[in-house]
Amino acid sequence: MIYLVRHGETTWNRTGRQQGHHDSPLTDTGIEQARAAGRVLRHAIREIQAACIETSPLGRARQTALILAEVIGLDLDAVVVAPLLAEHHLGAWEGLTRGEIDAQYPGAHQEREAHKWDYVVPGGESYARVATRARQWLASPRHAEITIAVTHEMISRTIQGAYAELTVDETLARSHRQDRMYRLHAGRVDEISCQTQPRPASD
Repeated sequence: MIYLVRHGETTWNRTGRQQGHHDSPLTDTGIEQARAAGRVLRHAIREIQAACIETSPLGRARQTALILAEVIGLDLDAVVVAPLLAEHHLGAWEGLTRGEIDAQYPGAHQEREAHKWDYVVPGGESYARVATRARQWLASPRHAEITIAVTHEMISRTIQGAYAELTVDETLARSHRQDRMYRLHAGRVDEISCQTQPRPASD
């Protein structure tokens, strides 16, 4: 069984900057999203010691993975870095907003939308290449009976698609919001809500 968890909100998520293989830290909201995911997993997994966490090597995912381990009650040696879980490499677009990309690379967004699966961002990779990584990761030996995979939206989309044997269009139509996780089991991809707990009202 695999649980796909997206990293919590980051400062660049909040300002609309492309991250890819670049990084930015979790916001307070992102930290609480990671804790909320941990609480859901703690109740969903009966035998915590039958689980391990595989995480993307990128800082925002590793920060999320450490929070999950703390909330769930897993030792840090149960956290394994899995390079194949790294996000879609967005090359020259990383660190830029949509407006900045349009200004520096006129028409590139439209071209990418028209050929999204095979389009290679300058210096980056295509969804087709990311999907190859997704299949490689799914075929890799698991470290435990239950794997909690801490990853990113675009690579999560392709992992879901590869696992469920979806078409290209079905895969691109998938998403992974930061208040959701996905359970992959018996050929099914099930969405699980990870709503954060409301903060108490101030006096």
